[in-house]
Amino acid sequence: MSLVLDFVSRTAADPTPYVRGATSSIGWGLLAAGAAVVAGFVDSMSIPARTKAFRSAMVHFGLMTAAFITFLTGYVLRKAEPLDRPVEVQTLAVSLIGVVLVLGGAVNGVLLAHRRA
Repeated sequence: MSLVLDFVSRTAADPTPYVRGATSSIGWGLLAAGAAVVAGFVDSMSIPARTKAFRSAMVHFGLMTAAFITFLTGYVLRKAEPLDRPVEVQTLAVSLIGVVLVLGGAVNGVLLAHRRA
């Protein structure tokens, strides 16, 4: 959602609501990620070590951790930018990288769920 709002902010006559919406979306997403970490950790406790499922879980955790750090970096960048201007190109790039990491982690998570089923 934040990436869409970022792109809209770059073409809107008044970018403020889009920039605020994207920043808020990222902030709430970071909070939700905390709950997801706890649930994922508890779920992963039943995966036997040294198996394909375990390795897949580690890849998933790595991708999602990288996405979290990327979005956290983007959030910090946004807080330093004025809200009445479109997001800067580097902030937009950070969001795009974060989305790619989340998508990779999500695909890996789906494959992991099917592998364990």
